[in-house]
Amino acid sequence: MTTSLARFSVRRPVLVLVIWLAVVGAGFSVGIGVFERLVGDVGVVPGSEADRARDLRDTVAPEAESITVVVADVDAADPGVRAAVERVGADVRAMPGIAEVSPPIPAPETGRALLLSVRLAPGDGAEDADAGVAERIRALGIAGSTVTVAGGPVSDAEFNDQAASDVARAELITTPVVLVLLLLVFGGLIAAGLPLIIAVAGVAGAFGVLLAFSQVTDISVYSIQVVTMLAVGLAVDYALLIVNRFREERAVDPEVGPAVLRASATAGRTVLFSGLTVAVALAGLTVFPDPFLRSMGLAGMAVVLVDMLAALTLLPALLALLGKRIKARAPRPVGQGVFARVARVVQRHPAVTALAVLGAMVFIALPVLDLRLSMGDARLLPASSQ
Repeated sequence: MTTSLARFSVRRPVLVLVIWLAVVGAGFSVGIGVFERLVGDVGVVPGSEADRARDLRDTVAPEAESITVVVADVDAADPGVRAAVERVGADVRAMPGIAEVSPPIPAPETGRALLLSVRLAPGDGAEDADAGVAERIRALGIAGSTVTVAGGPVSDAEFNDQAASDVARAELITTPVVLVLLLLVFGGLIAAGLPLIIAVAGVAGAFGVLLAFSQVTDISVYSIQVVTMLAVGLAVDYALLIVNRFREERAVDPEVGPAVLRASATAGRTVLFSGLTVAVALAGLTVFPDPFLRSMGLAGMAVVLVDMLAALTLLPALLALLGKRIKARAPRPVGQGVFARVARVVQRHPAVTALAVLGAMVFIALPVLDLRLSMGDARLLPASSQ
């Protein structure tokens, strides 16, 4: 199978490249729409007793979401300040989708802040109202004041924005580091860049798959971090296996096409087995009724399979086009190299090695003694967030 895929990719590298460019383009244009469909709720199992009780409660007495507003750095006793806040509260109260706005409540200890609670009307209009409320209140315009708006759909939007921001920041940090490490391993820019191309294809393809999944099930906001983490790690892993084998095969036969096919028949088979094994393992998370765990499994499966397909098709196509510019490397003799020396030391001192490794593992695990587990809430956001 791997040889057949590689043969097709080598014979029609431009076609394969165009197909993957379309996948990447669709993933980063349409697929990123999944960010707007992410959910921050965890631990809610559809059909459970708690879920049915909540549905019954919402039917009998719908509980609307609320937005909390804090106007800080003001004199809460100043009539002008209170009048300005009450005026904005009246404007917000008149907006569609708003059920109630509480009177401004002064901070009891400092007297330097006012609190407003805005309750959204139950129903679909709540999500449409929250953005307008936040914008109206932040435009309060009291000199020197600090206005903070949070809660309900506003905080949900912050979780989604933070997820997108984290993904972008992670890519900006990890990409140069990974590229430097790959340059040290391969000794050439082209060979080092191939794993990053596979990673980009994996992320883009996984975004598209998750967008499709989001049409039929909830996708957790935290699944995006799983996608980027696995995409980069597996892309580097799979590309290292195939490119290194390709370089060794070229040392035997400098022809690019046959070297790609032989590399795919050996290292490619390892990639296929590894990818399917990891995907099946992650599929175990989909049997849990919790959408949080299920979305983690779906996200992991998606990126693993896309990375695997990219390594078995896109990578051979790129090697067919650029392989002549990648240096060949003769296989290293058995028993040489850093890892061979480490293995010899371990075999000479197995008991000491086992004790040292066990001690290191215990030391690394010590923070678990202070581990505190809880449901996700606004404390997961940075201190700078609303």
